[in-house]
Amino acid sequence: MRAILAFLYYLVVFGIMIIAGIPYTLYCGLRGHWEDCTKICTFAFRNIIFKLFRIKVSVEGAENIPKEKGYVIVANHQSFLDINVIWHSITPAAFMAKASLWKAPVFGWVLNRTGSIPIHKNPRMNAGLGKRLQERFDQNYNITVFPEGHRSEDGHMFKFQNGIFRLAKEQHFSILPVTFINTGKILPKVKWAIYSGEVKMVIHPLIRYEDYAEKPMAELRDETHDLIESVMPYKQAELAAAKAAENATESAATENKEA
Repeated sequence: MRAILAFLYYLVVFGIMIIAGIPYTLYCGLRGHWEDCTKICTFAFRNIIFKLFRIKVSVEGAENIPKEKGYVIVANHQSFLDINVIWHSITPAAFMAKASLWKAPVFGWVLNRTGSIPIHKNPRMNAGLGKRLQERFDQNYNITVFPEGHRSEDGHMFKFQNGIFRLAKEQHFSILPVTFINTGKILPKVKWAIYSGEVKMVIHPLIRYEDYAEKPMAELRDETHDLIESVMPYKQAELAAAKAAENATESAATENKEA
């Protein structure tokens, strides 16, 4: 039954993309505002798809969403659902994603029209990436990046790759850190299934260039990773266990002194 529901979820998503998304994208293009084309995604997920599949999104830190455009959302990655939640709750956004996705019929065309940027396995083919990213900002796009490189199967975060943070040091853009919680449970990577329920998204304060201008790239990368990871349930449990152990050690030391 869950497999059938998952099939229906993808069918509805891609059906809306074909029936409504492509015409709306062409309409935005004729008006000269390609950057607005993913607004149809925001409408579809907020008003149709998530309600149909009983997926609730809880947002913490919505006040941190910038009013201006031209920033990069940096997030952990558990599920295909992550992209859908961004469209639902933050902003119409383009993506930096693996180039193989551009080979998919229709979908590749949509990725181009939404301003998304392909990332190739061969580093030489990524030459000029910073220039392309700046062009997207100039065209009023926001960009989303998942620096882990691939989806986590158990929800535990991988180390972040360097790419987007190296570009940040070169291009001086703002970074909006975002944490996804439970998206991998609702629409898991490891099996063909979908579940109703609640996903949580934590939007952290915007990191502006002046906040990291003096920091080495590796420090920016690791601090952003640790901030995003800090609200994950497993990390919270680790911190609570460490605090309990510290308190127990202090209590034992106090008792020994009193003895």
